[in-house]
Amino acid sequence: MKVLHTADLHLDRSFEGLKNSPKEILEKLQRANHEVITAIVDIAIKNQVDAVVFAGDTFHQSRTSIRTQAYFIDEMKRLDQAEIPVIMSFGNHDYYVAERYWFDFPKNMFLFQKEQIETHYFMTKNQEKVAVSGFSYEHPWINEDKLSAFPKKDPMVDLHIGIYHGDTTNNGQQNYAPFSFSNMKSKGYDYWALGHIHQPQVVSADPLIVYPGTPQGHTKKEQTVQGVAIVSIEPGHATVHFEPVAQVTWQVQRYSLSQARNLQEALSILIEFLLKDMENQKQLTLKEIQLTDTEELGEEFQISYENGELLQYLQTTLLQQTNHSLFLFQVGVMTDYFEKKVVISAAPELLKQLEKNYLQPDIFSNTLQELVQNPLFSSIVQINEEWRERSIEQADQTIKEDFVIQEDQL
Repeated sequence: MKVLHTADLHLDRSFEGLKNSPKEILEKLQRANHEVITAIVDIAIKNQVDAVVFAGDTFHQSRTSIRTQAYFIDEMKRLDQAEIPVIMSFGNHDYYVAERYWFDFPKNMFLFQKEQIETHYFMTKNQEKVAVSGFSYEHPWINEDKLSAFPKKDPMVDLHIGIYHGDTTNNGQQNYAPFSFSNMKSKGYDYWALGHIHQPQVVSADPLIVYPGTPQGHTKKEQTVQGVAIVSIEPGHATVHFEPVAQVTWQVQRYSLSQARNLQEALSILIEFLLKDMENQKQLTLKEIQLTDTEELGEEFQISYENGELLQYLQTTLLQQTNHSLFLFQVGVMTDYFEKKVVISAAPELLKQLEKNYLQPDIFSNTLQELVQNPLFSSIVQINEEWRERSIEQADQTIKEDFVIQEDQL
């Protein structure tokens, strides 16, 4: 049996951290999420898979736009025409509310609609009997382990697959159906299709347990996408490989200008570097660069960087020379890095650990207790995982603008 497994598409999510994007880039970004769905369906048909699995957070929110719903349903109809069944669960972002869907799902789709565990059965084209057990979120949070309610492998089927959107209990989070991999393995299933973690991870080989990660990154943190998982499953054995579907690539890269003797050479060298790195890029690339060894370029270079002229010129030039395939959204200069910032003597991991702690809902809520209890604030802001992550990310950026954390050299 061959399965295409994907999760965490987050359709309708915007591409974050971009300012002053030109019209051509905005139009490409608006099309990108829909084109990812088309690419997934194309790969499923090309590989003649026996089923497609969406393991939660297909949509970025529970109330999805009519336009996105319509596009998604049309693509699922293509799978129906190819006689490929689709099994879909809903995660913490797109938790299931039936009244919010404007269109009927095609007959080839089986939806997990409840938080109670269900098992769906179907036959492959090779007459393999398959059981698929799973659940969906009906609320933004599930605090209890759902794994205990999963049945053991059905002895009457050839293959048994589990779908689980959640996270393990050892990361401090208890809101996303916390579970343990040891209990997951004890069920005896042939494959576990996971969702929720955006970084691709092959958690276990026996049985095969996979987080495919988000197939399309929406922030510069999501650079390590691999695509969709193509899984070949036999009784007691499964293998996986990934096929890319991303329409937009994020890059963060550092360039040295040590060879530049003046401003003209700096621009020439930098543009040459950037265009060379684009030679094998087929997708729209969103890029942040960090420049080092700029001290010899003098005050004029620093002024053009600080007032935004350097970024604006590079943006315009690169867009023209790459036919709007490269958008440089941020330039950083490392000049006098330690002289401009307050140095804190501590382990570099300190900030990451603090941020990880504050991402925990109870600690986050306690810290902002007075603000959260304000009726005006609570009426306009929904404090969920995305809002917490965005707040911590902005705090991280602010801290790094003014401080450097390094261990004492003595």
